[in-house]
Amino acid sequence: MRVREGSVAVGHGKRRRKPVTVGSFEPLGGSEPDKSLRDARDREVARFFQDVADMVFRGGPRGMELMAMDVAARTFSFRHVGEPDSRALVSEAGEVPEADAERSDVEWTPQPGSPAWAHLAYLLQELPFVLSFREYGPEGGPSLVGVESPGRQYADVLVEHGGKQWRVRVKLEGREEPLQLPGMAIGELFGEGGHRDAGREGVVDAGI
Repeated sequence: MRVREGSVAVGHGKRRRKPVTVGSFEPLGGSEPDKSLRDARDREVARFFQDVADMVFRGGPRGMELMAMDVAARTFSFRHVGEPDSRALVSEAGEVPEADAERSDVEWTPQPGSPAWAHLAYLLQELPFVLSFREYGPEGGPSLVGVESPGRQYADVLVEHGGKQWRVRVKLEGREEPLQLPGMAIGELFGEGGHRDAGREGVVDAGI
């Protein structure tokens, strides 16, 4: 997910063609320096997610799979598997550029049947859009904590909300639908308070 001037977080999605900014009213005399610092941190987080997403995309065909990433520490870990997933990436954009800079300008949403690493790379590039939902709904959106992926079946997006850490599970293997605006879906779910109803045994099903 790329970040541009004037936006907190910007991503590419099937229904999102332009940068989107979600903000809140601040009275005159508000703490503009605090907002500037927050926006700078958000840009750093977005760059971190995009960098790791690019590594997942490049490493997947070679058997390098992301295990975990930590936002606060800016750390990540990969595992090397003996048999890389040989399935081809199928995208709504057709052929997906291998160069990171070129791929960032393409809406390359992986279609069902694509390898798990492709869905994960796309998820990571889209997740910083969550940061645009701080003021959304009666409860406000969550903060990104990290991601854990114990295998190819799913990835857990770790978020903080209401003083508690939540685990949002996203299916990677055997998807029947492409990922659609995962950052928006998570932000809206928590902002509207639906995460409590969707949670079971510490895991939230965001419907993505």
